[in-house]
Amino acid sequence: MKAGPSFPEQSLSPPVELNSLRIALLIAGTVGVFTANPLESVFAVAQLFVFFKAYWRQNTPPVILLLFLIPWLEVSTGILEANLRSESLDAMLHGSGRAAYWLSALGLFAVHAGFYTQFKKSNFTSIEALKSAASKLSLIPLILAYFAVGPTTSFIAGFLGRGSGLYQFATYLNEVSLVILIIICLRQSILNEVNRLFIAFASVVLFLSFYSFFSEWRTVLFALFISFGTIQSLSTKAVARILIISVIFGNIIFLWQGIKPLYRAYLTGQETLQGGLQSQALTRSRSEALAKFIELSQQFYAGELKAGNFEELEAEELLYSTLRRVGYLEFMALTLNNVPSRLDHENGRLLSENLSFALIPRILNPDKGVKDDGAKVTKYTEFMVSATASFSLGHYVEFFIDFGQWGMMLALFVYGFIGGRIYRYIASDSRGMNHLMMCGVLFVTLQHWGSYQNDAIWIYGLTFFGFICHLFLFRPIYGLVKSLTKAQ
Repeated sequence: MKAGPSFPEQSLSPPVELNSLRIALLIAGTVGVFTANPLESVFAVAQLFVFFKAYWRQNTPPVILLLFLIPWLEVSTGILEANLRSESLDAMLHGSGRAAYWLSALGLFAVHAGFYTQFKKSNFTSIEALKSAASKLSLIPLILAYFAVGPTTSFIAGFLGRGSGLYQFATYLNEVSLVILIIICLRQSILNEVNRLFIAFASVVLFLSFYSFFSEWRTVLFALFISFGTIQSLSTKAVARILIISVIFGNIIFLWQGIKPLYRAYLTGQETLQGGLQSQALTRSRSEALAKFIELSQQFYAGELKAGNFEELEAEELLYSTLRRVGYLEFMALTLNNVPSRLDHENGRLLSENLSFALIPRILNPDKGVKDDGAKVTKYTEFMVSATASFSLGHYVEFFIDFGQWGMMLALFVYGFIGGRIYRYIASDSRGMNHLMMCGVLFVTLQHWGSYQNDAIWIYGLTFFGFICHLFLFRPIYGLVKSLTKAQ
């Protein structure tokens, strides 16, 4: 039997030619000099440029770039909010905003330093290999496979039962749909087949994603970014696609922030927002929820979004609310006001407890208790969090509480190094796995790792067990997907 074409693995490809983006960053940095936070503004732009040069590589899916852009946004958005308010970060964030920013931004550089030690040693899949892999897959079977994952996951979850120690397995299984979504988007982008069927599929997936208490629509944005960011240079066509995607999802962000309180209340079955949200459990059917989403969206754009004690925010207030939600410096600032002046550093106690809780499954330790992010936030920041809120300190903050400023940097360097080792293993361990599938697996395994605001227990648990599931336990599933979606 004649062997198929083989493509040698190569060293890191050159960075994407930024062209006009380089000029835009230079202008942004220059404008930043004249803002209320000049040093922070210039540093944020410079840091963004470093990430572009380090992780946006020619003809390579920019998975790692995305994993650094997310925490960069969470750290840096506060600067934009403060500049728009014409306030210093200290004035906006409890007197310690500047220190919170610099600790966080330098911490992100520490993660970058640790990760890059491994990234620069890695190989990348050539564009020829990606095109070959894409041509071996058929779009319609991939779409059918994507929509089959949800019902399969629901059946298995119902069989296991919520009280089962194996119930979390269903969460990782559901991530297979995100892997397939990335495969589909990459296939269409690499083969230059952005046709009506693909656009219709992406639109349906985006619409259905709003049946969620949280922002599941972001997964569509991430898949599109990874796919259409696979370029050699920032051409006019690439810029046009970026602008179109930015306009669509920028609009969605404002819409989501505007209707989120009322929509979430409806999802949980509440008739009013009096007393705040009472739970995060979805009690409405998908059809009921999406019909309500359409209704609230129409009211939002018509300026008629009112109910009980809720009134639609003015455009400026909605902008500030959105920036504050994307940015996540506030808890770091509040923690700096309390640690170590009111509470001593924990000297590694949080890290030890987090690792124990995250890595020992409940089936082996049924008495390990319930994860309570709100209690931790209240203890270290004196910010009162309701029982139904989803706030967490963020793992950067927890490293500071444990080890102080310098110890935090060392811990984040190690954190970045571990992420880099995981990346190198996945990138080199593609046995029986389509190259596009490998990109999807890489993202779902490290998506929680690539964050500033995520809780430490959440990151450690989901990254570790996600690695075990997607790289080992789910190999037969990915083999089946590869077989059933093979192009004829």
